[in-house]
Amino acid sequence: MAGILRSKLVVLAAAGLVLLTLIAVTVARWQRPSKEQPQVTATQSGDAGKPWLDAWQRPETTDPKVYASAYATAIWTYDTTVHGYFDWQNAAKMFADPMDEGGPRVAGSMLPDFGQWEQLDLHNAKASVSDVSAETPPELVRLGKRPGTPEGWHGFAVRGQQTNVIDGEPRITSRSVTVAVVCTPQCRFWSATAEGPL
Repeated sequence: MAGILRSKLVVLAAAGLVLLTLIAVTVARWQRPSKEQPQVTATQSGDAGKPWLDAWQRPETTDPKVYASAYATAIWTYDTTVHGYFDWQNAAKMFADPMDEGGPRVAGSMLPDFGQWEQLDLHNAKASVSDVSAETPPELVRLGKRPGTPEGWHGFAVRGQQTNVIDGEPRITSRSVTVAVVCTPQCRFWSATAEGPL
């Protein structure tokens, strides 16, 4: 009887050890990043598989100020050593509603043209933006109250400090753009004006 009891305990102990080993292996694999997992997800990759910049991420938000600021950040941020012009265009267009025929084109129109991009590319240019702020001036408040303005429409004057690096030389430029978004409740790009003094 003692032999049977001992063999049952050995089987139970072995089963417990196997279970603990499986748990330890599973936890270890779960915590270690997979070598096969891509560094950049599909929504972060350009046409040529080049990574998009973090500043290009379109937020899923119901906050119109956050959305307008993110759009301005995307159009003011680039790195010619990392991505191509059409990657940047596609990133800006992602802010628009894909069902709106003209929206993506308008969203991309705030970027420099291809000829200007080629000049930036020749000089390994890159730019980042800081101190981004969004305000609603009285003119945009009035515009938002006009008949025919879409439900959930919000307009912002967005400003930021862009650091441009061309041929390794940094230069800081004040940037501004007027951005309109519609949130019903998720936000999407509506329109933007050419940049200028606000």
